[in-house]
Amino acid sequence: MLEISLSGIKKIEEIARSSSEYISLSQGSIKVGGIPQAIKDHVQTLLKTDKTDYYESCWGIFALRDRLAAVLSARYGKTFIPQHILPTHGCIGGLSLLYLSLLNPGDEVIIPEPAYPAYSTLAQAARAKAVPVSLLRTKADGNYDWHFDIERIKAVATEKTKIIIFSNPWNPLGIVIPLETIKGLLAWCEERKIVLVVDQAYEDYAFTPQFTSATPLVLESDWMVTAHTFSKNLAMSGWRVGYLVLPPALSKALVGMQDALLNCLNNTAQYAALFALDHPEMVEHHYKIVAENRQRAIDLLQPLVRAGHVSFKTPEGGFYIFMKTNEADATALCMDLLHNAKVALIPGTTFGEVSAPFLRLNYAREPHLIEEGVKRIISYFM
Repeated sequence: MLEISLSGIKKIEEIARSSSEYISLSQGSIKVGGIPQAIKDHVQTLLKTDKTDYYESCWGIFALRDRLAAVLSARYGKTFIPQHILPTHGCIGGLSLLYLSLLNPGDEVIIPEPAYPAYSTLAQAARAKAVPVSLLRTKADGNYDWHFDIERIKAVATEKTKIIIFSNPWNPLGIVIPLETIKGLLAWCEERKIVLVVDQAYEDYAFTPQFTSATPLVLESDWMVTAHTFSKNLAMSGWRVGYLVLPPALSKALVGMQDALLNCLNNTAQYAALFALDHPEMVEHHYKIVAENRQRAIDLLQPLVRAGHVSFKTPEGGFYIFMKTNEADATALCMDLLHNAKVALIPGTTFGEVSAPFLRLNYAREPHLIEEGVKRIISYFM
């Protein structure tokens, strides 16, 4: 029997949800007022009809695919067609399709770490092998940084390597990987016939002009896939709707797996996403709140930085601060903060052993929760 353990993120969040005394700055959902009311109002009108009541195509609702293709074409000045778009059960649903369709038992997935833990657990589900690559770089003065080193990735590849996957902006680090770096890796993947998957779940929370989407590369390569979600930009995490942008031939290969797993997607959520695409101001509203929260969290954490309890790099994207502690493994510290300070963070080991000294803090929360949560953390240390 295949046994897959519950992720560290879910274990922490289950405790945090057990009582109102906890403040959760842990699981990667955005909680700054919920899904925009206009989306909910639109769905209410849908529910008065039978439009969402029946099975839809396992390809997803065509109107959503068509609209996404038009949006991407306008955004990037290139021509996307519906066949490039495959709506999925959230971003994780899209990744599941890729793993289960492309991997045979014993195949390998290269995962630059630290990384979202599902990248490795999905490999386990496909009875493949996750191959982690540490991207931590320690400097001569003892300080550290994270460097997306293509040569380290190439060094662990074998003839069994079928997928390389990472997020950009990078969860949990908050750094942005330059497009030229991704292009260089893609050229190598094409030579080796390796599918390169860039998870862009946090693409709408880039705080630097250095971020450039890898999505247009799909039009140039049969080995490029980008994964997307409405969970982060519109707080629709509970509604489970995302999509892959991928070569049409690969889309055809995946849709049978989606049919086998789901029959069809959540129609109500797809129509909600379709409505949201015509209202980019709702995404901009969430971006503004998260950007303000980012600076708020950075400022509030400064007493801990000055006292030497934590250090961190200013996040360039996403909605996390990845804090280095003075512990070799911050897991016990994380649990002590949870039980004694009543603040839920995520231990770095969740994202790979390379980040054991770290804690991840989610600042996509109501401002008063960030303020109270950091206040409790400071009181714990000082």
